[in-house]
Amino acid sequence: MRVAQILILSAASAAIAAAGPPRGPNWVRVGSHVDSGPVEVDTRSIVPWGGLIRGWWRLTLAEPRPDGTVVERHLDAVDCARGLSTTLEQVTLRPDGSLVADARESPTAAIARLGPATPGTTGEMAVRAICRLRPPPKRTR
Repeated sequence: MRVAQILILSAASAAIAAAGPPRGPNWVRVGSHVDSGPVEVDTRSIVPWGGLIRGWWRLTLAEPRPDGTVVERHLDAVDCARGLSTTLEQVTLRPDGSLVADARESPTAAIARLGPATPGTTGEMAVRAICRLRPPPKRTR
């Protein structure tokens, strides 16, 4: 099952990459982080990905962390029906937009970690919003 899902995800990733340049983001506020900073989902990034949904979300911190981070962006894969998710990429940025870190995982490694979000966390809020804001499935004739 996982091997088939990984193959589907790999094919979906290639199709998304071949689709051309993405439109600009459309960040929608879905809540607040524990420090009152906004939590937002990019509604344009929410796309089907294999049997999952993939989308970006971000949180903006009220105060920079010691490493200078003020924004975290997460690319998550979500199984909305089963309430499972995994992070594919996490990008952290300084106030000037320069990169602090960019951590990525292969789809294979990320899918192996697919599991429920920790209850009550910003991540749980974000993945629920990704599911709520995803486009309706396309109808086939």
